[in-house]
Amino acid sequence: MAAFTAGGADERLAYRGPIQQLLTRPEIGALLGLAGVWLLFWLTSEAFGTAGGTANFLDVAALLGIMAVPVALLMIGGEFDLSSGAMTGATAIFVILMSREVGELGGAGFSLHLAVPLSLCFALAIGWFNGTLVERTSLPSFIVTLGTFFILIGAKLGFGKLFTNKVIVEGLDEAQGYAFWDDIFGAEWIRNQHIWDGRDWAWAGLLMLAGVALLLGLLEMSYTRRAEPPSWASPGAFAGAVAAPLFGFVMLLTTDGTASNWLWGAVITIGTLAGVATWCRSRYEPVQRHGGVLDSRALRMVGIGIGAVVVAVVLALVMDATNADQLGFLGGGLGRVIFAIGIAATGVLAALAATGHVRSSAPVIGVVVALLPAISFMMTIQAARALLFVGLALAGVIALMLVTARADVSLWLPMATAVIVAVAAFVVQAESASRKLRVELFSVLLLIALALAATAVARALAQRRTTAVPVPQMGMWPRVALTAGGAAAVVFAVIELIDGDGLLYALSTGAAKGGAIALGIFAVGTFYRLLFSSDEGMGRPLVTVGLTAAGLALAVKLMFITTLEEEATQAVTRFRVSVLFYLLFAAAGAWVLAKTRFGSWTFAVGGNKDAARSVGVPAARTKTTLFMLVSVCAWVAGMLIAFRLNSVQANVGDGNEFRYIIVAVVGGNLLTGGYGSAIGAGIGALIWGMISQGIGFARWNTDWRFLVLGGLLVVAVIVNNYVRQRAERSQSARGDPDDEDADGPDPPVPAESADDAAPVGGES
Repeated sequence: MAAFTAGGADERLAYRGPIQQLLTRPEIGALLGLAGVWLLFWLTSEAFGTAGGTANFLDVAALLGIMAVPVALLMIGGEFDLSSGAMTGATAIFVILMSREVGELGGAGFSLHLAVPLSLCFALAIGWFNGTLVERTSLPSFIVTLGTFFILIGAKLGFGKLFTNKVIVEGLDEAQGYAFWDDIFGAEWIRNQHIWDGRDWAWAGLLMLAGVALLLGLLEMSYTRRAEPPSWASPGAFAGAVAAPLFGFVMLLTTDGTASNWLWGAVITIGTLAGVATWCRSRYEPVQRHGGVLDSRALRMVGIGIGAVVVAVVLALVMDATNADQLGFLGGGLGRVIFAIGIAATGVLAALAATGHVRSSAPVIGVVVALLPAISFMMTIQAARALLFVGLALAGVIALMLVTARADVSLWLPMATAVIVAVAAFVVQAESASRKLRVELFSVLLLIALALAATAVARALAQRRTTAVPVPQMGMWPRVALTAGGAAAVVFAVIELIDGDGLLYALSTGAAKGGAIALGIFAVGTFYRLLFSSDEGMGRPLVTVGLTAAGLALAVKLMFITTLEEEATQAVTRFRVSVLFYLLFAAAGAWVLAKTRFGSWTFAVGGNKDAARSVGVPAARTKTTLFMLVSVCAWVAGMLIAFRLNSVQANVGDGNEFRYIIVAVVGGNLLTGGYGSAIGAGIGALIWGMISQGIGFARWNTDWRFLVLGGLLVVAVIVNNYVRQRAERSQSARGDPDDEDADGPDPPVPAESADDAAPVGGES
């Protein structure tokens, strides 16, 4: 079927490239913030990029993320729950009071096998109360849940002192059934106790699989397949695209020395580019036109990009990488004068802007002037050098990539961008004393340069896709993968239980091993369909394989230790079970929003409750369920806190509800409802955890952490709003509706029964 052009375009065939699809996601601002925050603290702290440092910020992010995900779902549904923070402490105190021994200043004396389910019922009741009261009274959820918040904090303090005569409730570890429930809510993965000398090979293999799958997936999603390629072309191109760079990568890992590094690096580079060229020539339609003339705006962007990279390199060469003194270029009396001028200019320009005498953006000039001495006072020369180099170089590369993406240019500009990144990598290696920069950042920059070069080769040889990517036809492979993975998970879990390991450990280990087997089978099926079928929809399955393999590689690197590492360190790295709950909740929230009818209902009632109700969406039931979901997750968080500490203070959780909302907003969720992402909320929790721990790792004054978090919130909201507006304008210009990747509701599904819906203006 041919695609129609403007004016008569069939919106079902409208095409958006993979990068464009990513830029229209609601969590794009959080993703950019995550990358920036991680890079900032990775550059300024030695501990931040280690397994121990990662465990620290994951520990903070996990409890936030467990609550941020359901809070985000509730916000998408158009409501708030200000009692969510107090609920975490209330459920923790409830389970301890229910399990304490009966007697003076005692509790109910129940076994934890009864107390824990009762605490869940308590949480469900609170969620039902909030949701029902909001729907029955039509009062704002802000008011209703604020009342619940005060009820809970009063109950925590009152009942806590009534039964214990203290503001702390303790003694959970003395309750009957503690060992069983502690294995679920108090479990830890101690990395030092899990030695695997084959870890690095597994990590490298998964990374190679991820790289190949992502590269081929992006090519499949971006370029037009030939109508009838030669039968030998795809397998031959695949072998050529994979064999040489993989062999070079293996040799690079097994050899050492400058000469061998250069040799195998060259093999990887030449092999990858030659493989991409062969693959594109044999599989995709040849490009119809080569290159174009850059307009003045594009040329200006190219000049800005190259200039930014040049300035970054010059600053890196001029500034001292070992100088930890204060930057101080605007210190002393001059700095105070400039700061005062900046503040005064900001106030005066703000008043003029409010009265219409100057542009509304004019006060930014004063803000920039005031920030110059402030940043000079706060930053060392060493830190300023790293941040200026990375910031300017990154801005320059992004400017060049934007020109490449928007302009019809030939091979020279994208290849020049790759060369610039490679040059920056060698500057980093030559001028840095830290191994982290000389080896790790250097390698990452070279990989980025190689990816840009491969993209340039593909753009020069293959015709870009103009129609939407079809749905993949995977046949039996997903069913085989799920069946085999599920069976393997059960077998491995039973084996672990027989060996005497705890229930949660057995289930987690079995699920991980079964998932790895399922991934392997699905990957084999995906590559088989790629090579030996005419299915044009294999791009997304390949990207799925690549992202899953990359995540699994990261998990392997973090969770296992080698014998050499174990002998070289005395630090103990612990991953608490809260991290597992956090990942599961984020994945479940994303699945609910994207793949279920309840997710469509959530978007619908958040966008326009009356309109959704009029077409059969059970608005009251949906919103009440969302409130109950928040309470259930608060119960999980409360259990994690209780079994971690075995004692709970009366004020635990109070005030955290604002953190949950902030994290959800940073993740791209609108305060007005109807738009957002569960994955974004999970990413926002990661950002909060990184900042909370990263400031200490970098040995900065922790008093500044709230300033950084507040600035991050403002920037994230601005970026998310800008991206959303651009996406809406782009979709409006094309006239295409949201596809399956868009972040809005599917058409509402009528309720299953007449009791689920009510007419507009009536009671649901």
